[in-house]
Amino acid sequence: MKRAELWNDICETKKTIDVALNNFDQVTEPALIDYYSYTLKAAGIRYQFLLKQAKRLGFSAPVRLRQ
Repeated sequence: MKRAELWNDICETKKTIDVALNNFDQVTEPALIDYYSYTLKAAGIRYQFLLKQAKRLGFSAPVRLRQ
């Protein structure tokens, strides 16, 4: 994976997490709560994986998951 591609994947995954968090906070329908919960879980796992890849490649830009 190229560095630029990895960086783009990290940024896109972070956006996915931010959107899912925002939507999760606003929905009341049980099916949508489940959907955003699963989306957050999956995106969080992907984000951690990508950060490990970035660390392995020597990235130094801090990217953190909002908690």
